[in-house]
Parts: sequence; structure tokens; C-alpha cells
Amino acid sequence: MKALIIGGGIIGASVAWRLAQNRIQVRVFERGRLGQEASWAAAGLIGPQVEAQEPGLFFDLCMAGKKSFDAMVEGLARDSGIDPEYDEHGALYVAFDEAGAARLKSRFRWQRDVGAQVEELSPPQALKLAPALSPDIICALHMPTNRRTENRKLTMAYVRAAQKAGAAFTESTRVAEVVASGGRATGVRFDDGSTEEGDIVIDAAGSWASEIRGLEADKVRFYPVRGQIICFEGTPGLLGPSLFSPDGILVPRRDGRLIAGSIFEDAGFNKSVTLAGIATITSAVAAMVPGLRGAAFREVWAGLRPASDDQMPVIGESPSVKGAFYAAGHFRSGILLSALTGELIADLVGGRKPSIDLAPFSPARFQNGALKRVPLEMKHI
Repeated sequence: MKALIIGGGIIGASVAWRLAQNRIQVRVFERGRLGQEASWAAAGLIGPQVEAQEPGLFFDLCMAGKKSFDAMVEGLARDSGIDPEYDEHGALYVAFDEAGAARLKSRFRWQRDVGAQVEELSPPQALKLAPALSPDIICALHMPTNRRTENRKLTMAYVRAAQKAGAAFTESTRVAEVVASGGRATGVRFDDGSTEEGDIVIDAAGSWASEIRGLEADKVRFYPVRGQIICFEGTPGLLGPSLFSPDGILVPRRDGRLIAGSIFEDAGFNKSVTLAGIATITSAVAAMVPGLRGAAFREVWAGLRPASDDQMPVIGESPSVKGAFYAAGHFRSGILLSALTGELIADLVGGRKPSIDLAPFSPARFQNGALKRVPLEMKHI
């Protein structure tokens, strides 16, 4: 069997690794540089309890994503020879006013009720875990099992592991169309008109997934959501847990860098960094950790999160073209869901029953045209 994967980001690379492990011939085509779109721009969170806003299907998917990630990360590091820096410092969600505290308490109740590990902390308790925190916080939630990784190293670990398992990656190659015959995928056509034959095709093209022709009958639409990130210089060990507030996030790296973000903007494919974005992020960081007001600026960037109309991942076989699969629309959770998505696609391709019910995430849900685009939620809580 030969699999053609469109997109060489973290999702495409994870799928490539899993399929190559199953002795499937894999070719991955990336329109730009491997892993250097949304995967490169992320903060690297493996945090289902901070990603999901309420109990339900998406939260359950995120929890399954972390379980899958935990199960495979040591093997990935071994197979790739790359340490993805999977740190165990947990996450703190803080509030500065009564409205924010009420939302945190609601989050605490539903997460406790579904059996997730979560603790409600007083300000002194939170400051004990993160002494650099502002004393102005009025409450906090501690999610001790929510973790983080160095997403750029993680992405390249998937690529390297897939390559060692036999997958081939090609950069600067744009797939224009899924080619089909008799209702079954037979390969892909590139921008220059040339073709590549294959038994299955996986659309993992992120924000560009809708630009691939040949699957229009599925009525699946993807669009980019811009996020902006600022990187500051810091001291290793300055922060333990990753920090969250209603307005921003702050994620430390082992080498002392501090990754600060992020906002949600419907700006098309514009990856500009804006004055308003920088102001929003720096204000949120200064509120959480006032001591960082003098932190040295290192760099800033923007990335495009790939969203579907209902902001849920699209994972599964095309209802109109057999042998064509989607692995896209992961929005803000591509890092967290990378391992699980690779596992699920490999199961579907291999004819095995997936570990979770994929019906809510199937591309078939869009076919009747009833789903409308969900408005962006601009806050983190």
C-alpha cells in the first residue's frame, strides 16, 4: 500500500510515522518547509484541561489525546533521537477579579465532576508554586498533569522518526488536487500538472486543507486563525508551571525562554505581527508576572491555526471519495492531538477499530450544509 500525505506539519508527520511503522510506503508533500507553519508557531501545550472550555466531546478527545501522547512520547524520542522536552510542571490558571474567579470555579467544578485532576488554590498556595506570580491574583486552578513540550523539537522528532521508518518527505511541493477514479482516490496532482499515484491520500494541509481540489462534495471548509507570540529572554527555572489568565498565556522553556501569547484573529492568511497584538500579549504577561516588565525581548512571530467551521477536528474518510482521508482542523490543539490523530488515521487505513468514536469528528457531518461557522472566542477562559 502507498499513502500520499498532503502537508508536512506535525499532524502530517505524525500520520507518516504511524503509517510507516505499519510498513506502508509513505510520501509526504509539503508546500513550504517541513513543520514551519502552525506547528512551529505554537506554544507546545499538552494540556487538555486548559484547551477545553466545557465538558463534552472535545474535552474527551483532548483527554484521549494526552493519553495517546503519554504512551508514545518515549518511543518517539528513541526512534527519532530528538528529545522533545516533555516537561512535568503542570499549569496554573489565575484570575484577577470576581468575574474571572467565577469562571475558574465553574471550570473547577465540571473538571472535578468528570474525574480530571484539578485543585483550587488560594493566592498564597499559588504563589508557593510560582513565586513570580502577581500578588494581585484572587484565586487559581492547578492542573498538575497538564504538561508542555518544545513544539519545534517535537515536530522534527515526528519527521525524523518517520524518515527512519521509511517515509519520504518533499518540501516546496504544492498538491493541487486529489485524483480519483470510480469514486476512489488514485493519487494527487501537483501545481505543475504532474501526478503521483497512490492507494490512499491524507489531507493534512492545515489552514490550506480547503485549497485541495477533488473533495468539494464533502462541503468541509477550513480557515486560518491568526495567533501572535512573543518570546522573551528569561532565566532557566524562573517559572515552574505554565501560566494562564483570561487574557494570555506564558510558557517557559528549559533554556529560560518565555513564550507569551496568544490571541485569536480572523485575518485570513495574513501572518503579520501587529501593534495591537503585541500590546495585548505584553499587558497580559505583565499582569501575571510583574517582574517580567524588564525582560529582554528576543523575537516575535505569528502563525495560522487551522480551524473548521465548527472549530472541531476533522478526522476520517471522505464520504465522497473512498481512500481519501482528512486529518485537519485541529485549531489550537494540534500539538496535543498529534499523537492521537496519527494513531486514528493508522487504524482507519489498517482496517482496525479506532480507540474512540470518530463519528462526531467525521467529515460527513458537513455534508448537509447545516453547520455554520462558529464565532471565534477571543478569551482563554
